[in-house]
Amino acid sequence: MKTFNFSPYSIALFCIFILSCSVPIQRVEKSPQQVSERPIYVSIEIKKIALVPFSSDTEVTPGKEQYVTDVLYNELISKILKVNIVPLESSTSEFTRVEAEYPELPDREVALKVGNNLGAQAVIIGRIVAYSEREGGELGVSSPASVAFSVDLLSTANGEKIWENYFAETQRPLFENVVEVGKFFKRKGRWISADELAKEGVIEVVDELNKFLEQR
Repeated sequence: MKTFNFSPYSIALFCIFILSCSVPIQRVEKSPQQVSERPIYVSIEIKKIALVPFSSDTEVTPGKEQYVTDVLYNELISKILKVNIVPLESSTSEFTRVEAEYPELPDREVALKVGNNLGAQAVIIGRIVAYSEREGGELGVSSPASVAFSVDLLSTANGEKIWENYFAETQRPLFENVVEVGKFFKRKGRWISADELAKEGVIEVVDELNKFLEQR
């Protein structure tokens, strides 16, 4: 009977192939219409930024808008060092007050009033577009987590958009996108939750905002 000798290299490649068919990784899906190709520069000096609570284009589990808002605020105060960030408690309280006083105003206009009232040159507004939890556990799912949201930085002087970013990701199996194998190792091969995915997105967005502000 003929026998076959396999080298350690061949065995390793075979194991990687088998592993890639069953483990998850993240694939980025971004809408070109909602992502700026380059920053939108506005000739104003930004010394103070206010963040107002996230809103949503879709029905999300109660508390998720506040969760993303809190995570974004914590990232802002830890990374945006050259600009003063209004305490979230203050901006949220003012947003609630203005919203009650002007119930007919859209969220964008309420946010601009809040920024002006708090002496901020810019205000950050965020909107959740999708927030779907995984169906299953860390080792296997029938449906993966999916999150999408937009973040805009607006001038309180005239409402002009200074900067924008859009995050949208749905976790996929490794074999569908081996290019991003780094995320697989970072997540230890787990299927992550929507909250974890949203937090990763917020970190990416704040990193980009910080780069933008540093270049001004």
